Amino acid sequence: MKFPSGLQVSLSLAMAGIALLVSLLAIGVHTGLEVRGTVLRSVQRTKDASQQVALVASRAGERENGNIHTLGDDPALRALFESAQAGDPTIFDLAVTDPAGIIVAHSDSTRIGHVVEVRPTLESLESGDVMSQTVRLLGAPRTYDEVIVLASAGRPFGSVRVGVSTTLMRGQLIDSLRAGLLVTAISVGIALLIALISAQVLSARVRAVISGLERFREGQFAYRLNVQGGDELSLLASSINALGERLESARRRAAAGDANTDELLAASGQLSAWAKVASGLVHEMADPLNAMALHLNHLKRKWKDPPEEARRHIQVLGDELRRLETTLTGFRRFAMLGEMQGQWFDMKTFIEEIAERARESAGGSRIEVVAETTDAPRRFWGDPKLLRQALSNLVANAEQAMPGGGRLVVAARRGDDAVDVSVADQGIGIPAEVQNRVFDLYFTTKAEGSGIGLAVVRQVAQLHGGNVDLHSEPGEGTRITLHLPARAGALAGVA
Repeated sequence: MKFPSGLQVSLSLAMAGIALLVSLLAIGVHTGLEVRGTVLRSVQRTKDASQQVALVASRAGERENGNIHTLGDDPALRALFESAQAGDPTIFDLAVTDPAGIIVAHSDSTRIGHVVEVRPTLESLESGDVMSQTVRLLGAPRTYDEVIVLASAGRPFGSVRVGVSTTLMRGQLIDSLRAGLLVTAISVGIALLIALISAQVLSARVRAVISGLERFREGQFAYRLNVQGGDELSLLASSINALGERLESARRRAAAGDANTDELLAASGQLSAWAKVASGLVHEMADPLNAMALHLNHLKRKWKDPPEEARRHIQVLGDELRRLETTLTGFRRFAMLGEMQGQWFDMKTFIEEIAERARESAGGSRIEVVAETTDAPRRFWGDPKLLRQALSNLVANAEQAMPGGGRLVVAARRGDDAVDVSVADQGIGIPAEVQNRVFDLYFTTKAEGSGIGLAVVRQVAQLHGGNVDLHSEPGEGTRITLHLPARAGALAGVA
């Protein structure tokens, strides 16, 4: 059946897509936190190291009255340089310069006597949001300096410079991300597995319910659904089983001559019970679908330039969500027909109104709309709202089947104990190989069709205790007739 397999694929893709999106967001948040943490830790350690170097250099400068050119041979400073680089793998170098910018002490002794290189400040790396820090870390390699001016008696006599490398920070970031990404990958796998299993279980239960409805449609009223749990699907299955028991009982009584039309109508009225539950099921499924669509749109707005593969997956997920939403919307329309509000009404006037509306919708086309009501009863017991919807669906199909124009007949005729209401056209007809499927829910031969219109027609006929009949010849036209049982007194007055 088309509906369950489509639902299964849609649910699987939707749930797997949501799991992937949540995982991507989790990876993004985890990466952002690690970038921020890596930068802050490196900045703090660099500042601590620069403060220690400044303290040692200041003391030496005070001893030498501001002369720091002998610091290159200071064993305490060399030991401090070595311990700082060993304690923080992101520190690239450490240096002490004189007021002219000449290096007097350096972690790389070959640099002593050279002019210090001008580099961006550590503050520029620390400032900005996570995205800008990520770009700096993953972009071209750069070194940022923490600079502390050395002064004695208010007079500067040099500076301390500690450089931190983005290349070294990147290595630290990758090491810290590796464990987190492994855990995330395992979580993604588990989430996808749970999502797919849940979709399989739900679609299998929906398939079982629809299979039971198909058995009933074929007249197998003795068939019973397996009822497990207490959710909406279980209540729906219980209601369908109760309906089957009543219909089977009514059929046995009818075969024995003990049942009447009113009893069959009452049994058919039980369709409203499962229709309400079906509507609740659609509502429960619509809420998570709306949430999925909301988060997907939010991701599209936030993720301005995703990779091509990610863009394709997001597009597929969006298409499947829209298709599933269309399916559920159609099912809601179908399920809402379960309530029948019977009343006495004038069938002749009703048919003439349907024909008049068909003329208005046809407009300037070459379609001639005819109402045949000579033999229509004045009094008929049924639901005019449901019948109007069913006939409107038939009229719309008839108009679409005659793109070149033709004759469209809306008719009502009485029988011995029933009324036949029909819509006939002179259109393209329906191929013989699909005629036994056109009343199935979601079956359609049209590229833009929903597959709901004729399923609604059949359900309306069943709600009235009747059935629907199709006669079509390819190239000659189609006539669809609703056979509606009539209550006692319904056929007494005929125009």
